[in-house]
Formats: sequence, C-alpha cells, structure tokens
Amino acid sequence: MQVRLVRSGGLVGLDLVATLDSSDLPTDQQDVVSRLLTEDLRGPGIRRPGGADQFSYQLEIQHGECTVRRHWQEPEVPEAVRPLLAALTRRAKPAR
Repeated sequence: MQVRLVRSGGLVGLDLVATLDSSDLPTDQQDVVSRLLTEDLRGPGIRRPGGADQFSYQLEIQHGECTVRRHWQEPEVPEAVRPLLAALTRRAKPAR
C-alpha cells in the first residue's frame, strides 16, 4: 500500500509531504494503515480544544484500485493514529 501524508498549518504554515510504501513502516503502524482503509478510527465524542496554529493532516492510502483519504485537525487526531503521523512526519520533506 502506498501512503501519502500532507501536514499543513502550524506557526510557519509550511506544508510537509511524505510518500512511502506501508511495508517500510513498523508492523503496528502497518496495522493502523490497514484499519484506516475501512475505519475512521475516531472514537465517539473525541474533541479537544483547538488552537490557531495547529496542524492539519491529510492522509491518503492507495491499495490497488482503492484510494482512501482521511483528514484530521490536530486536536481531533485519534490516539491510535498519532504514532503513524509522527513517523510519517519524521520522513516528510517540504512541499514544492
């Protein structure tokens, strides 16, 4: 599966982009990617107060002919997804 993350916003407003094959991720994060193909992973009623300079995450997962997009603002990122987004952000480069 191909995974693409675009992180935007923040204080500087610089977009970061990471694209990689899910097999390059640790097993637990591969499992999260697989779950995101069919589940949103948002718990009921999970809302945290937001701030003006928080990040926005657009995650795109391509599996064969299927493409799934998930979008979260920083305060609503599900706990199960946070390690995946952190790993992808570490590999991200500024958008061109």
